Parts: sequence; structure tokens; C-alpha cells
Amino acid sequence: MLNRPIIVFIRKSWILGAIITLIILVLGAGSLKLTSVFSSGLKDKVIVIDPGHGGADPGAQNSGIKEKDVNLDISLRLGKVLESKGCKVILTREVDKDFFLPGFVKGRMAKRAELDNRINIATENNADLFISVHANSFSKRNSYGMETYYHLKSSSGKALAEKIHEQLTQVQPDNKRKAKAGDYYIINQEEIPAVIVEVGFISNPKERKLLLSEDYRNSVANAIGTGVEQFFTAFPMGVRESSPTVAQDGPPLISDNTYKLYFANDNLENLVPEDRQINPSVWPKLDLAQKASLVMSELIQGPLSSKLIPTIAPTTKILSVTTQNGLVTIDFSKDIRDQFPGGALEESMTIRSIIWSMTQIPGINSVRILVNGEFGESIGGHILLDRTFSPQLGV
Repeated sequence: MLNRPIIVFIRKSWILGAIITLIILVLGAGSLKLTSVFSSGLKDKVIVIDPGHGGADPGAQNSGIKEKDVNLDISLRLGKVLESKGCKVILTREVDKDFFLPGFVKGRMAKRAELDNRINIATENNADLFISVHANSFSKRNSYGMETYYHLKSSSGKALAEKIHEQLTQVQPDNKRKAKAGDYYIINQEEIPAVIVEVGFISNPKERKLLLSEDYRNSVANAIGTGVEQFFTAFPMGVRESSPTVAQDGPPLISDNTYKLYFANDNLENLVPEDRQINPSVWPKLDLAQKASLVMSELIQGPLSSKLIPTIAPTTKILSVTTQNGLVTIDFSKDIRDQFPGGALEESMTIRSIIWSMTQIPGINSVRILVNGEFGESIGGHILLDRTFSPQLGV
């Protein structure tokens, strides 16, 4: 038999269908690849972002800029970054508001209620992470640099803060600050990894200008988002908790001739001791409360060195000082709160300067701070004075 060619007639519609099928398969393969990337450690993680302050509480202010506005803008940008990575993002506020519950909660309990409502949002939504966004301010214009804080008893918070801060320093290569332990109320109530990110000093002209730039705010938001992603990549099974994460040394005790007052250095990085001479004809005759009152009065007067910065407003008055069983209770006038200019870092410095200046006195090992007779107040809105503080476990 002769071999005859077999001719197959293919309709154009079939060819078109085959091409479409091929395109679908190619796109499908591509979508599978995209899904694989999207299904990274961030897929479906619940992240609560807390823009600090808001509403009646502007936070720190400088040159017409309010901290609450900076916090909200960067938080909204961060939310979009994390959503693009597959996270479920919840913001404690998306507009300029607070949680003071006017008419329902007043006085010293208002700030606690405000912070508790933010914390409850994370708890009720079974959040995987809590990120509170803030900005710093300080009386010295040269203070500079973003910072990240974790609670001193949280190993997971420490790991998260370090991953985020590593990325922030790529945005600010000249930033020498490190991730630090802090005892701030908003993060020490969480049972999940929680951090405070201070996005810069609005009191610093250079950094303030950067923070007004949309490109810079995007860079900060992207850096935080990348830090979050690296945290889940590095610790897919979580971080084993060990307590505490840092050792906190107390101040040296008073010597025979001098005691120390603790002030901030000019870039707000450390507390620096400044010696005061003891009057040998007066000091031995004072009881414990009188010694505490003398030391605190000199702390309020401020440092002798021009390179050191006061930690307490000079208009502050001491209303009373009492001691009992190693605990000193100091009642300050409301000037310590009303004249407070800074952010979370300066508030921490203020309280630590009080604690360290007091607990160096033999016989005093803890401090309770009142404001105008009220227990549980706050100097700057980040640390509630609702407990006793010791140099080892205090801020």
C-alpha cells in the first residue's frame, strides 16, 4: 500500500482555545510561585499597630509638629507594608482620637484606661505581635536617632526589637543607639512580643525635617515591616522566654564624703552621676526622710556641669517625704508632670534618676512616687506610677 499523508483539519477556534489553555497554565504556574512567596512566615499573622497618643493627648510637640500626627501617619504606612506581606493588620486608632472615655473615666485612672483599651485590642484579637509607634523630644536639639524598646522580662520582645532596630539603622547609618529594655506600661502588659518604636526626635532640626518627608516615612515603615518579617523567619517556632533579659545594676552606696545625683547626658543616651560633698556636721544628724529630702532637693536644682541635663523641672516642689521599712515615698507638686517636655525616653530617665539618687542612701531600697498626692499618676504618659520602684526592677 502506498503511504498516504494524513491530513488533520484543525479549526481556528481550537487553536485559539489551546493558546488560551497554555496561557492559563503558565499563569497558573506563576500564581503558584507567587502563592508560595505569599505563604511565608507572615501569612495570616495578626499584627496590632498602636499609633501612640492621639485626640486630647498630642504627645511631644516641637515647632508646630505634634507627635500624635507623626505616629499615626507612619503607623498607617506600616499597616500597608505588613498587609502586602500577608499579615492581618489591626490599628488601635486610624484617626486622631484617644481612649480617655470622657465623662466615664477621670483623674489618675484616665491614662490607665486609655492604655488598657489599646492593650485589650491586641488581647481580644489574639495578636501575634504588638508594635507601638512613638516619636521622641528633648530639650537638647542635638539628641538624634530612632530607638526600639522591649520589656526587660520579655525575650521575644527583645528579639523582635533587635530585628526591627537592625533595619532602622540601615535607614539611619549614623544612628549609634541600640535596642533597649524599658519598663513602659504599654508593652509590659502584653504576653506577646511587644515593642515601642521611637521613630526619631522631633526636637532635632535634621530629624524633624526628615520626619516631614513622605519618602522618609515610607522608609521607616518599610524598615519596621522588614524587621517583623525577619523576626518570624528567624524564630518560626517563637522565642523561649527567660527572665530578665538584662541585668540592671543599682547605684553605688554613698561614701563617707560624697553622694551622687543622676542627670541625663546631652544626647539623652545615659544617666551620668555627679558628685556632691557631704557636710559632715549636718548629714549624721539627719534622719532617713531628711536625707532623702536633701538629696532630692539638689536633684531638682539640677547639675553643676553644663554638659549634663536636668531630669526634673526646676519649678517642681517636694510636698512631702516619708520613709518606712526601706521604702521612701516622695510626693511631688504637679509641676513635675505639667512642665514635662519630652517623650518616653526622657520619662524613663526622669524616673531612673529619682530611683538611683534615692536608693544610694543606706536604708532606702525602693521608691514610691506621688504627684500632688495622687498614687498611680504619670509624668509623661508612658510609665504609670502605680507601684514601688527598685533600682534592679525599675525602669
